[in-house]
Formats: sequence, C-alpha cells, structure tokens
Amino acid sequence: MKYSRIIPVLTLVILFASCRTGKSMQSEIRAIRSNLYYELSTPEYLEEIADTIYLNFIDYSNIDYYTTVKKARTIIVPLFIFNYSWEKFNVTLGESSLTQTYREFLTEAFLAESNSSACFNLRENRINAAPDSAYMLDVKILRNRTSSAIELDNVLVFMCLGDYSDFIFNFENYTVIPAVTDLRINVRLTKGKDCLLEKSYRVHHKPDYGGRKSRNSFLANEICINNMTESLSVATKQVVENITEELHGLMLQNLIHRPLP
Repeated sequence: MKYSRIIPVLTLVILFASCRTGKSMQSEIRAIRSNLYYELSTPEYLEEIADTIYLNFIDYSNIDYYTTVKKARTIIVPLFIFNYSWEKFNVTLGESSLTQTYREFLTEAFLAESNSSACFNLRENRINAAPDSAYMLDVKILRNRTSSAIELDNVLVFMCLGDYSDFIFNFENYTVIPAVTDLRINVRLTKGKDCLLEKSYRVHHKPDYGGRKSRNSFLANEICINNMTESLSVATKQVVENITEELHGLMLQNLIHRPLP
C-alpha cells in the first residue's frame, strides 16, 4: 500500500524532471550557425549603363547579437501510468547564429541585384571617395526581427512490475513552427544637396508550409535556425528587389529627360 502511494509521486517527479528549460535549449541552439543566401531571379538589364550610385556604409544590422529561447507555455497531464506534457518555446534569431553580419549580407544583396537588373552601377563608398556631385544611397535598417517556435510533446509511460522493479519509457517529439520575418528598411537617394528619394519599405514574410517534425532535439534546433535564416533571406530578397526596381525607374526617368550632349 505504501509503495502504491509512492508511485504517483515518483511519476510526477520524473515527469517534471523531463520537462525542458528555455536556458538548456538556448544553450544548444546558440551553437548552431546557418548561412543567409541571395539568388538572382529578375531579368538582367542589357542596355548601356551611364550612371553610378555610391552606397554608403550600412553601419547597423538592428538585430540582437544572441539567439534567444523563452518558454512560452507548459501543459502537464499526469496520470497513473501514462503521462503527457506539452511545452512551447519561442525562438528569436540573433546575429551570432549567422555566418556573417546581416549588414554585410544586405550590402552584398544590393550590389548583386543592382548590378544585374538596374540601369545603373552600384558601388560601395568605402573610403568616402565619391565626388560631391555623385548619386549617394543611404540605407538604414529600421526593423529586423525573425522568430519561430519549437513545440515539444513528451509522453512518459511508467510500468510497475510489482516486485519493486519498474520500467520507464519516455518519447519526445519536436515540432518546429514556420519562421516569421518582419523587415523594414529606409533608403535615401541624394545628388549633391538634392534629395531624390526617401522612402521606407516593409516586408512581412511568413511561409505557407506547415511545421516540421523531429524526434531529435539537436535536429529540431538546426531546422529552427535554418528556417529562420531562410525566412530572413527571402524577406531580404523581396525588399531589395522592391527598392532596386524603384531606383531603376527613377534613374531611367532621369536618363530619358537628360539633355543630349
């Protein structure tokens, strides 16, 4: 009788001990690195290029350095033999999980897109060597947040054989929620003292596929980081294409209305 009273208590202790903490998952996930990527898909501009825009240094990525994991919710259903727990962890991408800084990636994306699909050359103004009369482009990252979540289903089966021996079976299943990116970038194009364009561009990207499952905690963490970098890459592509398209139209109009030599 005394032993039968201990079993539920012991089961609860085991169940609570099996629950994960946000700090333990955060420690694991911070060891993972992932690449941002940019693939050109817009038509190449094949006409003559007459103008050059100088891109000033982008000095701030506007993203936290470390990826953070916070436990959002826990549900525990304790029974005599079968026990179930559900936990949700919110994950926010940090720059330390990337293989390069985001501002470097954004600079490379602007250079690749503009020098392929636009009617102007885009060059980095590395040492402020651009002439005073040149077209100057200032880029500021106003918001840069990518987040996801990991859900953990934990099933614990406790079997007592009656002779003071028992078996415990623990089954874990992770579900990685699709990542969401909220990106807002401001650009300012000037020529001398004249401001030709100043505008903010926002992209909210959320993929249309469902969550991805894994029985391995490390693999789930890796999927989560890769999903977030993919989401940030796609959002960056969308905003860079939008900005480049508008700059292309503006510079094309200036070229058309320029007096003939």
